[in-house]
Amino acid sequence: MPNKVILVENTGIKDLMMNSIESVLKTIMHEEPDRVPIGEWGIDHDHVSKILGRQTYWRNRKESTLALWQGKRDEVVESLKNDCAEFVDKLEYDIITVELVPHRGFRVLDVPKQIEDGVWQDSKGNIFKYAASNDSIVSMTSRPEKTKFSDSEIENLTNDLCNIDNSEFELIDFVCQKFRNKKAIVIRSVNLYESILNLFGGDQAHQLMMTVINPEQIKNVGCAMFARCLKLIKMCKERGVTIFMCGQDFGGKNACLISPKQIRQLFMPFLKMFCDEVSSNGMIPFHHCCGNVWDIMQDFVDVGFKGYQSIQSTAGMDIARLKKEYGRKITLWAGIQCETLVEGTKEDIRKEVEDSLKVAMPGGGFIFGSTNSVQYGAKTENYLYALDIVRKLGKY
Repeated sequence: MPNKVILVENTGIKDLMMNSIESVLKTIMHEEPDRVPIGEWGIDHDHVSKILGRQTYWRNRKESTLALWQGKRDEVVESLKNDCAEFVDKLEYDIITVELVPHRGFRVLDVPKQIEDGVWQDSKGNIFKYAASNDSIVSMTSRPEKTKFSDSEIENLTNDLCNIDNSEFELIDFVCQKFRNKKAIVIRSVNLYESILNLFGGDQAHQLMMTVINPEQIKNVGCAMFARCLKLIKMCKERGVTIFMCGQDFGGKNACLISPKQIRQLFMPFLKMFCDEVSSNGMIPFHHCCGNVWDIMQDFVDVGFKGYQSIQSTAGMDIARLKKEYGRKITLWAGIQCETLVEGTKEDIRKEVEDSLKVAMPGGGFIFGSTNSVQYGAKTENYLYALDIVRKLGKY
């Protein structure tokens, strides 16, 4: 987009129009760009389909799973590439959030067979069921519980996790080539909390108990997972990624899921190393975290995160308080609650967006988006209306 002089009607100040990446970088520096940048951690397929006027595999969990079971990996990835480019242009996003895809030649060897409506089973008896809440197919069979990894198992695990094929970057490569120096490109393929715990199998209760009964094993497995993270950081640097985002949900509705002390001892050191590595490789570290995390909010700042996404007022996270206490330290990425997009009226949307702009815009450090994502089942018209308000009122 060529630079041109515009008149910002709500201020009467003339300014040069920035392109998307310029506005994002300036707001992250806690300076006021020409407008509030817009983007999403995720937007589900029902909205993308309505916007494009066709079906898509973009965040289409059920259909993507079925397609991958059927050996249609290339078809899925081609849809992701083409549909991403088109809906980003249509929504005029400043930020594009993408992630790794299955490697070329990916095959599911033991394809589950449908045994009843919404239920599948593989040859080993593992059950998969349709989840209507987010239109996905989920495994109902927990892996065996594990409490300890031997040194050789840690070594093998590290090697497996670091075995990243270049074809897994097919979507990222496409986006980086198409939007380089135009849009801020965000990668969301690292989780240094839930992915570590998941390696211990069992259910969530077992995994959370591991943080208490065997914290040293958490650290050992975490080192293997961080080795993968280091490789991803190097590969993303080569491609010109702008923001590397670490995503994990430390919070529940009322407080952290485990004690802040345990989070600081077991996970914050990895997040500190993550931020240091991302920054030293010329990218910007952001963090996605749902739930009530007031007890560790300062920790996110201290380890070096430059942005925080998913500010859930329904979990007690207040954007006005965050702006007051942390607005000069970390960029806030929020603006409209998921629940409002699902249930709200136009008046609800307008009020919430206007309130968010009023408290979070001043001084920069604000990116507009939903809190968490534009979820399956929300009202597409509500979301588009919210974007329209931001474009009209979110000018400096």
